[in-house]
Amino acid sequence: MATSCYGCGAELRLDGPVGRRTTCPDCDADLHSCINCRFYDEGVAHECREPHAEHLIDKQASNACELFQLGDGASRRRARSRAARDALGALFGEAPGPAEQDPRDALEALFRKP
Repeated sequence: MATSCYGCGAELRLDGPVGRRTTCPDCDADLHSCINCRFYDEGVAHECREPHAEHLIDKQASNACELFQLGDGASRRRARSRAARDALGALFGEAPGPAEQDPRDALEALFRKP
């Protein structure tokens, strides 16, 4: 599975598990954080699909969650950027541009609660 950093979008090639102090080799962002976890989902309670995870406030900071599994953080970054660009365009009466949706984003959107 291809993974990438939420902070800079760099593709990650890591040997072994992601520890609490592991950082992105390109931008030095914390990798063991909610925003880089495969269970992170803004559409569910506490923004985590894992019901047994403890509630953490800062989703971008390193944490000690034992349920962490590295996901594709950059796909979330692209989705947020696209949503912000569309909202700005709507504010000025411009139609949103063509969406180049990542297949994983489409799958997550399909099962996300409104």
